[in-house]
Amino acid sequence: MPDTLDEHYGYLSDRVKVECYQAAIKRAVRPGQIVMDLGCGSGLLGLMALRAGAGKVLFVEQGAIIEVARRTINEAGFGTRAEFFHVNSFELEVPERIDVVLCDHIGYFGFDYNILALLADARQRFLKPAGIVIPAEVGVELAPVETTAGRELVARWRDGSIPDDFAWVGTSAANSKLAVNLEADNLLTEPAALGMLELGANDNAFLNWQADFECTRDGTLDGLLGWFDCRLHDGIRMTNSPAASDSIDRPQAFLPLEAPVAVRKGETLRATVMARPADHILAWTVVLKDKRLSLTTFNGLLLDDEALNRARPDRVARLNDRGRAYQVVLSYCDGNRTTGEIEALVRDRHPDLFPSTHATEQLIRQVLAWSTGE
Repeated sequence: MPDTLDEHYGYLSDRVKVECYQAAIKRAVRPGQIVMDLGCGSGLLGLMALRAGAGKVLFVEQGAIIEVARRTINEAGFGTRAEFFHVNSFELEVPERIDVVLCDHIGYFGFDYNILALLADARQRFLKPAGIVIPAEVGVELAPVETTAGRELVARWRDGSIPDDFAWVGTSAANSKLAVNLEADNLLTEPAALGMLELGANDNAFLNWQADFECTRDGTLDGLLGWFDCRLHDGIRMTNSPAASDSIDRPQAFLPLEAPVAVRKGETLRATVMARPADHILAWTVVLKDKRLSLTTFNGLLLDDEALNRARPDRVARLNDRGRAYQVVLSYCDGNRTTGEIEALVRDRHPDLFPSTHATEQLIRQVLAWSTGE
């Protein structure tokens, strides 16, 4: 998900979502407790916890949006009860155990924004034994759908609107998880509850579900629609279901077919969904009549032979030009030189680090920004 102000405005303006989290946090947080807002973004959940009486909130965020959180919390008068960590949480160590961990990394399909690994790690390394995770669990739901908008997202590569030379990209587009906002009328069957994932229990490296469906009307099968129904805390639920009147403003996950298939009322089909959340890989299969249609986001990745070769576990790792350049820059980081001094030394002693001066300067700044600290 892109780290943009527009994106975070959407999170803040989603009234239903905000009210759900606010109710859950009021019930969960006790005065004086230590709370972590994990992947805090603009800091909304942590702010709620402070207003609910938290003694201290740790705001953890890898993106630059943490500066919005920092200023907002300080201007709200809670600066003395807040700590900010501009870091990937998997690299974070905390001096004391946490009472409550809050997180809003719920993807379109519930599990597809790394929330399983984030909260499994948080429970193991940050939480007290009786600590609370919010959300507590996420239910994953699925239904076959008819959607003109979804169909057009795949078909546009072959509808004549672009040069025919690029029509082949339509296959990659079909092998992609797409964000859509559908309604109950788009469903071709009753939904199926695929499973419930307890957040913080483990990182569920591989997920595999299967469900049978019966069409409730004639229509056109364009793909599968996935969404979540999660329990935040103590009976407070939140969903992006297309059929819910209180759905939050978050898209569902559309898993398309490469070409639509006509279906009849009473016709049955079987769907299988598999996922490796840590790798953001999804695979789905639909079986109906004499057809078996299988797609996977792996086939939607634009991988070249070099990228595939780099992923081989038996490949001998040798530094490339970028790796050697990193090595050069870091060799001057002795704990005494300033970043300005290091930049000057590298430019002076290694003028041919990269073919262009611009590339060299960009790399030096990047290495010093992300690989050095106080």
